[in-house]
Amino acid sequence: MGIRRIPLLNRLFASDSAAQLAGAQDSPADYTVQEICDSIEQLVEQLVAVRQEATLALRKTSTALLAQDAASAPYIARLEQHYLALPPYVLSVSARLIAAISTYREELGETYLHCVSGAMRQDESALLPLLTQRALYHHGLQMKWLWLRYQAMPAYLWSRMHKLYGIAEKYQFVRTALPLSNADQPYVSCETLYLRPQMLHSLRPDTLLPREIELASRWIARWGQSVLLEDVLLAEKHAYGVNLKGRHPPQPIAALSVPGRYRYWGAGLMLAAMHAQHDESTGAMQQKYEGWRGELWDKAVNCWSGRAPMRRHPRRLLENRHTELFLGFDQIHQQAESPLPMLPGLQRCRLRDESSEGYCVLLDSAQGLQLEINALVGLAAGRQLLIGMVCRLRRHENGSIEVGIRRLAAHAVPVQLEGNAAPNRVDALYIALSGTTATPRRCVLVPARHAGLGGAVRLLSKGRRHLIRLRAPIRVTQDYVLADFDRIAPETATA
Repeated sequence: MGIRRIPLLNRLFASDSAAQLAGAQDSPADYTVQEICDSIEQLVEQLVAVRQEATLALRKTSTALLAQDAASAPYIARLEQHYLALPPYVLSVSARLIAAISTYREELGETYLHCVSGAMRQDESALLPLLTQRALYHHGLQMKWLWLRYQAMPAYLWSRMHKLYGIAEKYQFVRTALPLSNADQPYVSCETLYLRPQMLHSLRPDTLLPREIELASRWIARWGQSVLLEDVLLAEKHAYGVNLKGRHPPQPIAALSVPGRYRYWGAGLMLAAMHAQHDESTGAMQQKYEGWRGELWDKAVNCWSGRAPMRRHPRRLLENRHTELFLGFDQIHQQAESPLPMLPGLQRCRLRDESSEGYCVLLDSAQGLQLEINALVGLAAGRQLLIGMVCRLRRHENGSIEVGIRRLAAHAVPVQLEGNAAPNRVDALYIALSGTTATPRRCVLVPARHAGLGGAVRLLSKGRRHLIRLRAPIRVTQDYVLADFDRIAPETATA
């Protein structure tokens, strides 16, 4: 059976207005992901064709574009949700999704920008506000999509955002609430849409999980309308400044040094609203601010207050240093058990720099590593196996992946854990967790499939048995559980 077309998405730029209404009642649930991808690809071709026309019929094109925007939003949202629900880098499944979503985001933003330029040339002042707002909105969504995939942000996107904001400011509609096809926020100003990616950038999205980026985006959409841009710096009020003449993201006030045309913002009112919501939450609502959500909440409050953590330890560049990288608990445990000879099929990486907190390594994306934030990694260091955790990801257009690795321990010792309820022994790794205190924390890394192991257990190592009590986990992922423990009984020899 051939792939069906989504009628509305393929007829928006037709001359027959009745064709534009065909399929208007369709739901994304009525189509498969493959069918939606096929129609989105057809739609992208139409968007490109519109920009290549010698004469821009601005009113007709704008009407069709706004209709297409509203109609296609739920379909593209379904593609994004489907992609984010997949395991990392299932290339055979996700490659077409990536291409469809990426080109849609890029071409829709480009077409709106094209119409904005046309409205200014043709002196269509009535159309300019809405077209500028939509251009800001879709460029912001394109930036968020790049952050969700840990792509390096092209400077031209920031430049376009600054340009579009400048147009809204010049023509005095920058704070006018304009309609937006979004059920949660039917009216949004250009200023608010310009600030959204700036606020998300201040959280360093290359250090966040996709679910954290999504949640932070919802917080910004919910409370961010109280954040305003001003052209006069007030140190006690503003935390960030952005240069409208530049090609760069906002910077903390203390880091501003280059002359330019600056606008300044602070999130004081937004933070007050967030704290009020948090303080009023009880019971089940309070649980929304615990665990990883609570950690993200604290980070957002610190960053938007202008208290973003600065690098405390200097980096040292490394020249021509390469090593082997191990990924995931199973591979690291196997290597720790048999340090020599090295396991086959290791990932070769280049060490770019190091500090007392960890390393930055460069990998080739062609190696197909399933890297994600908080992934457990091991780096070969002579006869030792340094244990770390991925804390930052950034993918570059040349195919390289920049990976920030936070040091957890200088080495790992294979051990086994034995619970009272479960007679089977569980393979684990003992590490002395690096930290700010003089005495490292004694911890174990356990496979995620044994996440239920807790309380009093026996730790078996080198012929000795130790009775320990596991504390609440420090970190839980789909691959491993990290927990510290207390020793509660003297060691004895194993039978």
